Amino acid sequence: MKRVLIITYYWPPNGGAGVYRWLKFSKYLPEHGWQPVIYTPENPESVADDPGLLRDVRADIEVIKHPITEPFNLYKRFTGRGRNEKVQVGFLNEKKQGGWKEDLALWVRSNFFIPDARVWWVRPSIAFLKNYLREHPVDVIITTGPPHSMHLIGLGLQRALG
Repeated sequence: MKRVLIITYYWPPNGGAGVYRWLKFSKYLPEHGWQPVIYTPENPESVADDPGLLRDVRADIEVIKHPITEPFNLYKRFTGRGRNEKVQVGFLNEKKQGGWKEDLALWVRSNFFIPDARVWWVRPSIAFLKNYLREHPVDVIITTGPPHSMHLIGLGLQRALG
């Protein structure tokens, strides 16, 4: 069976459209000769909790998790939000509230986190996956976004490993 590495930020118990796409793909790929290997953060910012999705993760799928430096934790502390409070993706919110701290956080996010707030996960992921792939080679690597930093991980692996 061929092996496919799927690099995704969103994976159960996180919910949402980005999760369903690759969860369902990974469920049916083995029937077509492809063994999925999922790479996802160990400690992602949860957009929508849906622990019931864990039932759809096949037992024979390898899920690799690696810690991420999650800037939303700093954002929450800076703006006085609770640790478990959900953050709007990109800090966008229709309700104009929060004052100068929200404005400053949005400015920092827009000017220093390019292409997105998960950019700090790129280099550690490339280093981690280079070692993993030397011992556990795959035939194909798929990246999925948003967040678009996942594509930078794939690009870095392609450049490092061909």
